[in-house]
Amino acid sequence: MLARSAAIVIVVAWAVATATFILMRMTPGGPFSRDRKIPAAVQQAIEHYYHLDEPAWKQYARYLGAAATGRFGPSYDQPGVTVGEVIAQRFPVSAVLGVIALAISLTLAFPLGIAAALKPGGWPDRINATAASAGVAIPSFILASLLLYVFSLKLRLFPGSGWYGAASAVLPAISLSALPTAYLARLIRSELSEVLRSDFLRTARAKGVAPWRIVAVHALRHILAPVLAFLGPQAAAVMTGSFVVELIFDIPGLGRDFVYSISNRNYPMIMGLTVFYTVLLVSFNLISDGVARWLDPRTRRP
Repeated sequence: MLARSAAIVIVVAWAVATATFILMRMTPGGPFSRDRKIPAAVQQAIEHYYHLDEPAWKQYARYLGAAATGRFGPSYDQPGVTVGEVIAQRFPVSAVLGVIALAISLTLAFPLGIAAALKPGGWPDRINATAASAGVAIPSFILASLLLYVFSLKLRLFPGSGWYGAASAVLPAISLSALPTAYLARLIRSELSEVLRSDFLRTARAKGVAPWRIVAVHALRHILAPVLAFLGPQAAAVMTGSFVVELIFDIPGLGRDFVYSISNRNYPMIMGLTVFYTVLLVSFNLISDGVARWLDPRTRRP
Protein backbone atom coordinates (compact mmCIF):
# COMPACT_ATOMS: atom_id res chain seq x y z
CA MET A 1 0.00 0.00 0.00
CA LEU A 2 2.80 2.39 0.91
CA ALA A 3 4.71 1.53 -2.27
CA ARG A 4 1.60 2.14 -4.37
CA SER A 5 1.06 5.54 -2.74
CA ALA A 6 4.70 6.50 -3.32
CA ALA A 7 4.41 5.45 -6.96
CA ILE A 8 1.32 7.63 -7.40
CA VAL A 9 3.11 10.63 -5.92
CA ILE A 10 6.11 10.10 -8.20
CA VAL A 11 4.04 9.67 -11.38
CA VAL A 12 1.84 12.70 -10.69
CA ALA A 13 4.86 14.85 -9.76
CA TRP A 14 6.62 13.81 -12.98
CA ALA A 15 3.55 14.61 -15.10
CA VAL A 16 3.12 18.03 -13.48
CA ALA A 17 6.84 18.81 -13.75
CA THR A 18 6.82 17.88 -17.43
CA ALA A 19 3.73 19.96 -18.18
CA THR A 20 5.20 22.90 -16.26
CA PHE A 21 8.48 22.70 -18.18
CA ILE A 22 6.68 22.63 -21.54
CA LEU A 23 4.45 25.58 -20.62
CA MET A 24 7.43 27.61 -19.42
CA ARG A 25 9.24 27.04 -22.70
CA MET A 26 6.13 27.89 -24.74
CA THR A 27 5.62 31.22 -22.94
CA PRO A 28 7.10 34.16 -24.91
CA GLY A 29 10.02 35.96 -23.31
CA GLY A 30 12.58 34.82 -20.80
CA PRO A 31 13.62 35.41 -17.21
CA PHE A 32 15.93 38.28 -18.16
CA SER A 33 14.10 39.70 -21.18
CA ARG A 34 12.37 42.36 -19.05
CA ASP A 35 15.61 43.75 -17.66
CA ARG A 36 17.20 46.87 -19.08
CA LYS A 37 19.19 46.48 -22.29
CA ILE A 38 22.50 44.80 -21.59
CA PRO A 39 25.41 43.92 -23.89
CA ALA A 40 25.11 40.64 -25.79
CA ALA A 41 28.21 39.23 -24.11
CA VAL A 42 26.77 39.86 -20.66
CA GLN A 43 23.45 38.30 -21.73
CA GLN A 44 25.24 35.20 -22.97
CA ALA A 45 27.24 34.96 -19.74
CA ILE A 46 24.06 35.13 -17.65
CA GLU A 47 22.32 32.49 -19.76
CA HIS A 48 25.36 30.24 -19.58
CA TYR A 49 25.57 30.61 -15.78
CA TYR A 50 21.93 29.54 -15.40
CA HIS A 51 22.19 26.85 -18.12
CA LEU A 52 19.63 28.63 -20.31
CA ASP A 53 21.82 28.20 -23.39
CA GLU A 54 21.62 24.42 -23.23
CA PRO A 55 19.35 22.36 -25.52
CA ALA A 56 15.79 21.90 -24.31
CA TRP A 57 16.23 18.17 -23.67
CA LYS A 58 19.24 18.82 -21.47
CA GLN A 59 17.40 21.51 -19.50
CA TYR A 60 14.49 19.10 -19.09
CA ALA A 61 16.80 16.39 -17.75
CA ARG A 62 18.35 18.92 -15.37
CA TYR A 63 14.88 19.95 -14.12
CA LEU A 64 13.87 16.32 -13.54
CA GLY A 65 17.05 15.71 -11.60
CA ALA A 66 16.37 18.80 -9.50
CA ALA A 67 12.81 17.64 -8.85
CA ALA A 68 14.00 14.19 -7.81
CA THR A 69 16.52 15.58 -5.32
CA GLY A 70 14.46 18.54 -4.13
CA ARG A 71 17.22 20.96 -5.16
CA PHE A 72 15.92 23.38 -7.73
CA GLY A 73 18.92 25.65 -7.86
CA PRO A 74 19.19 29.37 -7.24
CA SER A 75 16.33 31.80 -7.54
CA TYR A 76 16.80 34.27 -10.37
CA ASP A 77 15.28 37.08 -8.30
CA GLN A 78 17.33 36.46 -5.15
CA PRO A 79 21.01 35.92 -5.91
CA GLY A 80 22.66 33.53 -3.50
CA VAL A 81 19.34 32.08 -2.31
CA THR A 82 18.13 28.68 -3.48
CA VAL A 83 14.55 27.69 -4.15
CA GLY A 84 14.73 25.13 -1.35
CA GLU A 85 15.73 27.85 1.11
CA VAL A 86 12.78 29.99 0.00
CA ILE A 87 10.37 27.07 0.50
CA ALA A 88 11.83 26.28 3.93
CA GLN A 89 11.48 29.92 4.96
CA ARG A 90 8.07 30.72 3.47
CA PHE A 91 6.10 27.51 3.85
CA PRO A 92 5.79 27.64 7.67
CA VAL A 93 4.01 31.00 7.35
CA SER A 94 1.54 29.63 4.78
CA ALA A 95 1.09 26.46 6.86
CA VAL A 96 0.29 28.38 10.07
CA LEU A 97 -2.16 30.57 8.18
CA GLY A 98 -3.77 27.48 6.64
CA VAL A 99 -4.10 25.68 9.97
CA ILE A 100 -5.83 28.72 11.48
CA ALA A 101 -8.17 28.92 8.48
CA LEU A 102 -9.01 25.20 8.77
CA ALA A 103 -9.67 25.58 12.50
CA ILE A 104 -12.09 28.40 11.76
CA SER A 105 -13.80 26.30 9.08
CA LEU A 106 -14.26 23.31 11.38
CA THR A 107 -15.46 25.50 14.25
CA LEU A 108 -18.14 27.09 12.09
CA ALA A 109 -19.09 24.25 9.74
CA PHE A 110 -19.92 21.57 12.29
CA PRO A 111 -22.46 23.62 14.29
CA LEU A 112 -24.02 24.97 11.07
CA GLY A 113 -24.24 21.54 9.44
CA ILE A 114 -25.52 19.74 12.54
CA ALA A 115 -28.17 22.37 13.27
CA ALA A 116 -29.35 22.31 9.66
CA ALA A 117 -29.56 18.49 9.65
CA LEU A 118 -31.56 18.43 12.88
CA LYS A 119 -34.03 21.08 11.66
CA PRO A 120 -34.46 20.50 7.90
CA GLY A 121 -36.35 23.37 6.35
CA GLY A 122 -36.10 25.42 9.54
CA TRP A 123 -34.21 28.63 10.16
CA PRO A 124 -30.88 26.83 10.89
CA ASP A 125 -31.17 25.10 7.54
CA ARG A 126 -31.90 28.40 5.78
CA ILE A 127 -28.95 30.09 7.51
CA ASN A 128 -26.72 27.20 6.47
CA ALA A 129 -27.89 27.39 2.86
CA THR A 130 -27.40 31.16 2.74
CA ALA A 131 -23.95 31.00 4.33
CA ALA A 132 -22.90 28.17 2.02
CA SER A 133 -24.10 30.03 -1.08
CA ALA A 134 -22.32 33.21 0.00
CA GLY A 135 -19.11 31.34 0.78
CA VAL A 136 -19.06 29.70 -2.63
CA ALA A 137 -20.20 32.74 -4.62
CA ILE A 138 -17.96 35.40 -3.09
CA PRO A 139 -14.35 35.08 -4.33
CA SER A 140 -11.68 35.06 -1.65
CA PHE A 141 -10.02 38.22 -2.99
CA ILE A 142 -13.34 40.12 -2.80
CA LEU A 143 -13.90 38.99 0.79
CA ALA A 144 -10.27 39.80 1.64
CA SER A 145 -10.60 43.32 0.21
CA LEU A 146 -13.86 43.88 2.08
CA LEU A 147 -12.41 42.68 5.39
CA LEU A 148 -9.33 44.80 4.85
CA TYR A 149 -11.39 47.89 4.17
CA VAL A 150 -13.79 47.47 7.10
CA PHE A 151 -11.69 46.01 9.89
CA SER A 152 -8.32 47.50 9.07
CA LEU A 153 -8.78 50.80 7.25
CA LYS A 154 -12.02 51.92 8.90
CA LEU A 155 -12.22 50.27 12.33
CA ARG A 156 -8.45 49.75 12.72
CA LEU A 157 -8.98 46.54 14.68
CA PHE A 158 -6.44 44.40 12.83
CA PRO A 159 -3.24 45.02 10.85
CA GLY A 160 -3.78 45.45 7.14
CA SER A 161 -0.54 43.87 5.95
CA GLY A 162 2.53 42.01 7.08
CA TRP A 163 3.11 39.14 9.47
CA TYR A 164 3.73 40.43 12.98
CA GLY A 165 1.78 38.08 15.24
CA ALA A 166 -1.60 36.48 15.88
CA ALA A 167 -3.53 39.64 14.96
CA SER A 168 -1.96 39.64 11.49
CA ALA A 169 -3.46 36.22 10.75
CA VAL A 170 -7.08 37.00 11.61
CA LEU A 171 -8.29 38.70 8.42
CA PRO A 172 -6.41 36.52 5.90
CA ALA A 173 -7.43 33.37 7.79
CA ILE A 174 -11.09 34.38 7.68
CA SER A 175 -10.76 35.07 3.96
CA LEU A 176 -9.24 31.63 3.37
CA SER A 177 -11.81 29.84 5.56
CA ALA A 178 -14.94 31.07 3.77
CA LEU A 179 -14.92 28.57 0.89
CA PRO A 180 -14.04 25.42 2.88
CA THR A 181 -16.60 26.41 5.54
CA ALA A 182 -19.32 26.67 2.91
CA TYR A 183 -18.57 23.28 1.34
CA LEU A 184 -17.99 21.53 4.66
CA ALA A 185 -21.22 22.83 6.23
CA ARG A 186 -23.25 21.57 3.28
CA LEU A 187 -21.42 18.24 3.31
CA ILE A 188 -22.07 17.72 7.03
CA ARG A 189 -25.72 18.66 6.61
CA SER A 190 -26.18 16.24 3.71
CA GLU A 191 -24.32 13.30 5.23
CA LEU A 192 -25.83 13.73 8.70
CA SER A 193 -29.37 14.01 7.33
CA GLU A 194 -28.92 10.68 5.58
CA VAL A 195 -27.49 9.00 8.68
CA LEU A 196 -30.28 10.30 10.90
CA ARG A 197 -32.81 8.55 8.64
CA SER A 198 -31.05 5.19 8.95
CA ASP A 199 -32.72 2.19 10.56
CA PHE A 200 -30.26 1.72 13.41
CA LEU A 201 -30.90 5.27 14.65
CA ARG A 202 -34.65 4.73 14.45
CA THR A 203 -34.09 1.73 16.69
CA ALA A 204 -32.02 3.83 19.08
CA ARG A 205 -34.81 6.41 19.30
CA ALA A 206 -37.36 3.66 19.94
CA LYS A 207 -35.21 2.43 22.84
CA GLY A 208 -35.29 5.89 24.37
CA VAL A 209 -31.70 6.94 23.72
CA ALA A 210 -31.26 10.66 24.38
CA PRO A 211 -31.27 12.82 21.20
CA TRP A 212 -27.91 14.41 22.00
CA ARG A 213 -26.37 10.97 22.42
CA ILE A 214 -27.81 9.78 19.13
CA VAL A 215 -26.11 12.68 17.34
CA ALA A 216 -22.86 12.95 19.30
CA VAL A 217 -22.11 9.26 19.82
CA HIS A 218 -23.83 7.34 17.03
CA ALA A 219 -24.40 9.66 14.07
CA LEU A 220 -21.31 11.88 13.88
CA ARG A 221 -18.84 9.03 13.67
CA HIS A 222 -20.57 7.82 10.50
CA ILE A 223 -19.88 11.09 8.67
CA LEU A 224 -16.18 11.25 9.56
CA ALA A 225 -15.09 9.35 6.44
CA PRO A 226 -16.58 11.78 3.87
CA VAL A 227 -15.51 14.76 5.97
CA LEU A 228 -11.91 13.51 6.08
CA ALA A 229 -12.01 12.77 2.35
CA PHE A 230 -12.95 16.42 1.81
CA LEU A 231 -10.43 17.80 4.31
CA GLY A 232 -7.47 16.06 2.65
CA PRO A 233 -7.18 18.11 -0.53
CA GLN A 234 -8.70 21.13 1.19
CA ALA A 235 -6.03 21.08 3.89
CA ALA A 236 -3.27 20.99 1.27
CA ALA A 237 -4.88 23.84 -0.68
CA VAL A 238 -5.38 26.05 2.37
CA MET A 239 -2.04 25.26 4.02
CA THR A 240 -0.12 26.22 0.92
CA GLY A 241 -1.92 29.53 1.06
CA SER A 242 -4.09 31.44 -1.36
CA PHE A 243 -1.95 33.30 -3.87
CA VAL A 244 -4.22 36.32 -4.06
CA VAL A 245 -5.03 36.51 -0.34
CA GLU A 246 -1.37 36.41 0.63
CA LEU A 247 -0.65 39.07 -1.95
CA ILE A 248 -3.46 41.34 -0.72
CA PHE A 249 -2.35 41.14 2.92
CA ASP A 250 1.36 41.10 2.05
CA ILE A 251 1.84 37.80 3.88
CA PRO A 252 5.39 36.47 3.39
CA GLY A 253 4.22 33.00 2.38
CA LEU A 254 4.71 30.83 -0.67
CA GLY A 255 1.68 32.25 -2.48
CA ARG A 256 3.28 35.65 -2.89
CA ASP A 257 6.55 34.15 -4.17
CA PHE A 258 4.64 31.99 -6.65
CA VAL A 259 2.85 35.01 -8.13
CA TYR A 260 6.08 36.98 -8.43
CA SER A 261 7.93 34.02 -9.94
CA ILE A 262 5.37 33.71 -12.74
CA SER A 263 5.45 37.42 -13.61
CA ASN A 264 9.27 37.44 -13.53
CA ARG A 265 9.74 34.13 -15.44
CA ASN A 266 11.70 32.74 -12.50
CA TYR A 267 11.93 29.21 -13.91
CA PRO A 268 13.53 27.43 -10.91
CA MET A 269 11.04 29.01 -8.50
CA ILE A 270 8.06 28.13 -10.71
CA MET A 271 9.30 24.57 -11.07
CA GLY A 272 10.12 24.12 -7.40
CA LEU A 273 6.86 25.52 -6.05
CA THR A 274 4.74 23.63 -8.60
CA VAL A 275 6.34 20.30 -7.74
CA PHE A 276 6.17 21.07 -4.02
CA TYR A 277 2.47 21.95 -4.23
CA THR A 278 1.80 18.81 -6.27
CA VAL A 279 3.54 16.45 -3.86
CA LEU A 280 1.81 18.08 -0.91
CA LEU A 281 -1.63 17.90 -2.51
CA VAL A 282 -1.31 14.29 -3.66
CA SER A 283 0.11 13.22 -0.28
CA PHE A 284 -2.75 14.82 1.63
CA ASN A 285 -5.23 13.18 -0.73
CA LEU A 286 -3.71 9.75 -0.20
CA ILE A 287 -3.54 10.18 3.57
CA SER A 288 -7.15 11.33 3.86
CA ASP A 289 -8.28 8.53 1.54
CA GLY A 290 -6.45 5.94 3.63
CA VAL A 291 -7.89 7.26 6.90
CA ALA A 292 -11.39 7.38 5.40
CA ARG A 293 -11.13 3.74 4.27
CA TRP A 294 -9.91 2.74 7.71
CA LEU A 295 -12.87 4.49 9.36
CA ASP A 296 -15.41 3.02 6.92
CA PRO A 297 -14.72 -0.66 6.16
CA ARG A 298 -17.33 -0.61 3.39
CA THR A 299 -14.98 1.46 1.20
CA ARG A 300 -12.01 -0.85 1.61
CA ARG A 301 -10.87 -2.75 -1.42
CA PRO A 302 -10.88 -6.54 -1.15
